[in-house]
Amino acid sequence: MEKYLMAPLLIHKLGQEDNFRNYFSRFLKVLAVICAVAALIVFFLGWKELFAMSSEGMIGGIIYQLAFALASYLVVHCTLLRAAQAKQAVPGRPAALTVAAVVLKLSAEAWGFASILLGSGAGIYVWFAGREARYLLEKVAAFFPFLRAGDASFTGGAALIFQGLVYGVLALLLGYLLAELLKSLPVGTSRTVERP
Repeated sequence: MEKYLMAPLLIHKLGQEDNFRNYFSRFLKVLAVICAVAALIVFFLGWKELFAMSSEGMIGGIIYQLAFALASYLVVHCTLLRAAQAKQAVPGRPAALTVAAVVLKLSAEAWGFASILLGSGAGIYVWFAGREARYLLEKVAAFFPFLRAGDASFTGGAALIFQGLVYGVLALLLGYLLAELLKSLPVGTSRTVERP
């Protein structure tokens, strides 16, 4: 009866390190495709918002859209590169630790690069568009809350650029630090204690 059930087979396959790495690599590739499609949808919705703005707002919006396109490209490309890395075995390291380190680095890169680029683009956008900028920025503010807090002034735009840079660098530092800590965990060093 058990050979007809899916759960034991799935658990058995996931228990094999090569399969675990391969499945996770495929998951990251699917995630990259989903991110690309979602970014395209938001990108085209952004152009729709731009055409309803003033000419000054449109100039800032174009700069923001270019920053968004570059951030989306970096996120998708980093995800594909890390998907290939997740497939590779590291001698003497369990597959779960290897994959977890890859995911930590990917999360840091995706959020960090996007924060830096979107913060810079949003700051310039606010300088050109003022209060009009909030409609376009709200489309990604769920993932980057600091974009919602921008004031429609020169200092507000500068604050967005500064926050994007600081949050992005801190995200990269934290993700890489946690990944390195995972890599440095001792594995397979259990000792048998001799009884007197």
